[in-house]
Amino acid sequence: MKIAFFTEGGYFGKVPRNNPNMRTDQAWVCALDAIHIPIFNTPEIPYFIDVGIVIIPKEKNREHLAINQVDLIQKIKPFCGKVYVMQESIQWDWQDESFTSMAWFYKQLIDSDGVLCHNDVDVPFFGGVTNKPAFVLPTLMIDNGIRQSETKEEKVFVAGNWTSTYRGFDAWSIACEFDLPMVGYKTGKFKSGEEQNGVEYLPWMVWSDFMFELSKYKYAVQCYPASAGQFPLNCSYLGIPCIGYNDVNTQKYLHPNLSVERGDIVTAKELANKLKSDRDFYKECSESTKELYNQLYSESVFIEKVKSIL
Repeated sequence: MKIAFFTEGGYFGKVPRNNPNMRTDQAWVCALDAIHIPIFNTPEIPYFIDVGIVIIPKEKNREHLAINQVDLIQKIKPFCGKVYVMQESIQWDWQDESFTSMAWFYKQLIDSDGVLCHNDVDVPFFGGVTNKPAFVLPTLMIDNGIRQSETKEEKVFVAGNWTSTYRGFDAWSIACEFDLPMVGYKTGKFKSGEEQNGVEYLPWMVWSDFMFELSKYKYAVQCYPASAGQFPLNCSYLGIPCIGYNDVNTQKYLHPNLSVERGDIVTAKELANKLKSDRDFYKECSESTKELYNQLYSESVFIEKVKSIL
C-alpha cells in the first residue's frame, strides 16, 4: 500500500530513522514507509497513491502558502484512492479563524473520505460534523537511538505555556504542589512576562536533544486540551510519571493512575503529593507506564492499528 502525507513541511520524500527532529508527523511518515509531499506542491505527485493523509496548516500558514482559496482535497483526490484529513491541534482550533477560513476548512473535511483524529473524544465530533468515518490515528514516537540520563533530578517538568490552547497555568498550579524546581519549554504562544512564574524555560532544541533533557527529571505535569499528546507519550517511554487530564489518549492510557477529569486540580494536587511522598507509588507509576508504552504505543502496535484502519 502506497501512503502519502501532505503537510506544510517543505521536504519531499521519505523520513530516515536517524532524523534528529522526529516529531509525531514525521514519525508517522517514517513508520509507515510513506512519502511526504509538500501541501503546496500537489501537482508534483509522482505516482498513484492508495491513501493520502492531509494535515491542513493553521490559517496564517495557509495564507503564507497561498492555499487558503485552493480546493485542496479535490486537487489531491485524482492522485489517491482515498483521502483522509488528519486533525491538527485541538478539535475546535479552526473555529477561532475568520468565517471565510472556517467555511473553507469545513469544505475540506466534507470533501475528504474521512477524518483521522488524535483522541477518543475527537471521533464523535468529527464523525458527527462530517457524517464521514472517523478514526484515531495513534500518536507515535520512533524510539531508535534515544539517549537517556543515568540519573533523575528532583525537579518537575511543566509542559505548556499560559494560554487556553496549552493550559500551562493549570499545569503550573499543580506542579507548585511538589515544592520543587520547575522546568519547561517555550512555544510560539509564550507570553511576554511569563518567565516571572518561577519556571526555568529551556531554549529551543531538536526533539532528540529534548528527549535527553526531559529524561533528567523525576516528575511531569501536562494539562493540554485533547490534542496529539506527544508529551505524555515521551514521559511514558522514559518512565516519568506524568499528571494530566484524561481526555488525552496518551495520558489516560499510559498514566492511568495519574489522570484526572479536566479541571480537577484538587485531585491532581493530591496525586502530586502522593508521588513525592510515597516511594512505592512512584515506582509503580514509573514501571507501569513503561510497560504500557510497549503494550499500547510501540511502533509495531501502531503499524497494526493503521492497517486495521486503512
